[in-house]
Amino acid sequence: MNKLRLSFYNLQASQYFYSFMALLVVVVISSFMSGSFFTGNNIMTIIRQASVLLILSSGLTAVVLTGGIDLSVNNTAALVGCIVAQLLVNGFNIALVIVIGLIIGVLVGFFNGALVGILKLPPFVATYGTNMVVLGLATIVMQGAVVYNLPKNFTPIGIGYVGGIPIPIIIAFFVILVLFILLQHTTFGREIYMLGSNANAARYSGARSVLIYLQAYGLSGLTAALGGIVMTARLNAADANMGNSYGLQIVAAVVMGGTSLLGGSGGIFGTMIGAIVLTIIVNVMNLVGVNSYLQSLAIGVVIICMVWLDIFSRKKSDRLSKTLQTDTKSLERIN
Repeated sequence: MNKLRLSFYNLQASQYFYSFMALLVVVVISSFMSGSFFTGNNIMTIIRQASVLLILSSGLTAVVLTGGIDLSVNNTAALVGCIVAQLLVNGFNIALVIVIGLIIGVLVGFFNGALVGILKLPPFVATYGTNMVVLGLATIVMQGAVVYNLPKNFTPIGIGYVGGIPIPIIIAFFVILVLFILLQHTTFGREIYMLGSNANAARYSGARSVLIYLQAYGLSGLTAALGGIVMTARLNAADANMGNSYGLQIVAAVVMGGTSLLGGSGGIFGTMIGAIVLTIIVNVMNLVGVNSYLQSLAIGVVIICMVWLDIFSRKKSDRLSKTLQTDTKSLERIN
């Protein structure tokens, strides 16, 4: 009986427990709300849309783990998409354009990292300012116009298939794999968790906090750029405001996945769950005809609830850890 209790405590203490339970609840409710939810085409649509959101939010996961935030992801993606589109219609090589776009994303990320790590600006203020800067740059690049009819060899990145699997899903899979390895099996990942858990202790232990901030925000800029490229290819067009619809959702996916806004706990698998949950919520609201303004309201309410749940689960996890230690000692005495 005690061993069963220990297993239950371990399950509840898992950082993904509440996120996974939220996924199950959302799936069940959605299936009752719309008979079209479980159709093959709709499931594929959900996975494809979730993959774009996951790419955009994956790098943000590393930033949030440091205890920071990056509010410039959506407009960084839009800026990269606009520059890529302009270069493509002017005859530049596709591979070269993609590399240029990724470099631009990394540079924006490094800029954010420098503001936070070197100038010590609050992440919210710094990245919100950067968000407005990159939006302005995207507007300048586009001059109020929309670029469309991109090269046919470029659009498969967003709408193509490999072996029947949409390319955005394949890209998202590799992003998850790389982020998992970086965060769980490298010194970089350990330092990120350490910095987010206790910044002062991380500094005293020799962690290079400035470098960590630069790397984390640079990674966020890189995945934002990759997401912007996929988004542009999928739309077969680009305009300065094309990242607006993802602004709130990117942060929501990370938070709903159980990554704490306080830093130090969470991970890329949680963000994957969060992206799927959020995409399902938006999808089912579209299926039942919910107004787009009400969708934003609903997403905002969900974010507030998940932040509260994060604080609640942390407190409960602390209590469970204490109980687990007590029960473990009891088992040792029995054995």
